[in-house]
Amino acid sequence: MSKSHLGVYGLGVMGRNLALNFEGKGYRVSLYNRNAPGEQYVVDEFLAFEGVGKNFKGTSDVESFVESLDSPRKILMMVKAGDPVDMVIEELIPFLDKGDIIIDGGNSNFDDTNRRVDALIEKEILFVGMGVSGGEEGARKGPSLMPGGNKEAWPHLREMLESIAAKAFDGSPCCAWIGNQGAGHFIKMVHNGIEYADMQIISEAYHFMKVILGMKPQKMSDTFSDWNDTELDSYLIEITANILKVKDEQGGPLLDKILDSAGQKGTGKWTAITSLEQGVALPVISQAVFSRFFSSLTDLRRQFANRISSPILVSNQDRALLLHSLAQALFASRMVAYAEGFFLITETSKEFDWGIDPSSAARIWQGGCIIRSDLLNEIQKAYTEEISLEHLFLSNFYSQSFRNLINGWRKIVSTAVNEGLPMPAMSAALAQYDTLRSEKLPANLIQAQRDYFGAHTYERVDRHKGKFFHTDWIEESEKS
Repeated sequence: MSKSHLGVYGLGVMGRNLALNFEGKGYRVSLYNRNAPGEQYVVDEFLAFEGVGKNFKGTSDVESFVESLDSPRKILMMVKAGDPVDMVIEELIPFLDKGDIIIDGGNSNFDDTNRRVDALIEKEILFVGMGVSGGEEGARKGPSLMPGGNKEAWPHLREMLESIAAKAFDGSPCCAWIGNQGAGHFIKMVHNGIEYADMQIISEAYHFMKVILGMKPQKMSDTFSDWNDTELDSYLIEITANILKVKDEQGGPLLDKILDSAGQKGTGKWTAITSLEQGVALPVISQAVFSRFFSSLTDLRRQFANRISSPILVSNQDRALLLHSLAQALFASRMVAYAEGFFLITETSKEFDWGIDPSSAARIWQGGCIIRSDLLNEIQKAYTEEISLEHLFLSNFYSQSFRNLINGWRKIVSTAVNEGLPMPAMSAALAQYDTLRSEKLPANLIQAQRDYFGAHTYERVDRHKGKFFHTDWIEESEKS
């Protein structure tokens, strides 16, 4: 019997659906899954149901799994990030030959991928860290794929990966080589950071509709559906409209029965941590992470709410005008969140010399992934038109859009503040806009304070940049 084109190690939800996707595109796929003692053999179960009659090769041990693959062997690991990835690599290495390829398709930290690429170069094994986005449906029908690592592997993987990927607006596969080392896992992490922010911003718009505008679930659903036919078109807006239509067993909105405590798996937090390490401000993405932390404090919030008399969250403003302004605030805030992510990509790519093309990232996120949206088409155009674009705020599309959106954006944030409704992500987005459009900021006072208590020195606007000064502030203030 002929050998397999690819091996999939790990048949969880993502692993089995990616395996089905590859097989459906004409590839023979070998399968292996580690089982706990006494557990039904996962591979046999898969072959008896989803894989029945298909071109799969089931294996029961690592050696036979590796030996079933043609050369160079291509193994896709779909296991939990962290130590399990290193354990599987060590398990595979004794059976691999020079030039074989290991692909980590999980949500690994890009620092770990950097280390694994370098370690496996010494063993002459090609390691690829590949971001995969799209969830269960994307894995089966077409995900967004973000491979990076040892580029010698790319010619062996390109045709196979492009064949299973989703399609961008121009019909091209949502798959591209991202860069060296952990570049692929890095932009998947940034994708998830943007995802956190986008979800938070949409949830704030929903909260404003419900509390300030007093809208019912069906009306909110209709509004989100209408917005999805505009510049706000995106997967997350689409599913929000669908969620608001679902009813519980008693016929009421199911959403109202869900505990307001949001979970997370860590990639959004990694994005915020990386922004601090790289010195790149991501206030909207970071605030979205903090908002999930706050949401988990259900008991504390309940206790504090009972101690504080809350304002009446009712607005006397024109409802139709507020709803129109809300759409503007939602779009503007989402623009800022995406701009943050792309700024982190370009700045970190410079730091690690990865050579990531931001227009390529914008293209491969147009299909299959969670943050797919019309906005990414405009972002791709912006980076294509100006290859050295420093920040998306400087693009013509962003500058013109902000001019058209700013009044509605300010109206919504100010209304929320006046009525006591928290809108942390939208507020952070507006604050960032106001900060970056300000030629002068009060950081001069901060520098004076630092010099006062710590002799940290400062630069002067009336002297050459790079020349530093120190003042004895106590002595000088006593003279005044």
